[in-house]
Amino acid sequence: MTNAGLKFINDAMASAQIPYEFMEYTSSIDSISAYWVGEYNEVESFNEDGQQETQFILTGTGKEWDELEAQKNKIKKLFPGIQGRRAILGDGSGIAVFYGNAFPIATVDGFLKRIQINLTVKEWRTE
Repeated sequence: MTNAGLKFINDAMASAQIPYEFMEYTSSIDSISAYWVGEYNEVESFNEDGQQETQFILTGTGKEWDELEAQKNKIKKLFPGIQGRRAILGDGSGIAVFYGNAFPIATVDGFLKRIQINLTVKEWRTE
């Protein structure tokens, strides 16, 4: 996963006004009802075309299922499952991000609710 790819996801989440940070949420949560944290797992590449595939995991945490589900639906529209959200990045590489699936995560704290969303990220490097 490239820095440009991480910035692409960050910018997309910001454009949808979804509270998001990579690896840990360090901003104040006092004024928000839910927030999302991203992490990734690179898939070994067998392609010779410069493509790198990454599984990107978004974990949403909040107090109400309704808010998490509403934000999940915004994310689903932000990164469509068929065509994806695509761009040519500033370094000349290409990216496409696709919604995969989602599922609730059990927590030991009955106060907090959690959902995981799996995205597929495909990046094509020019170098």
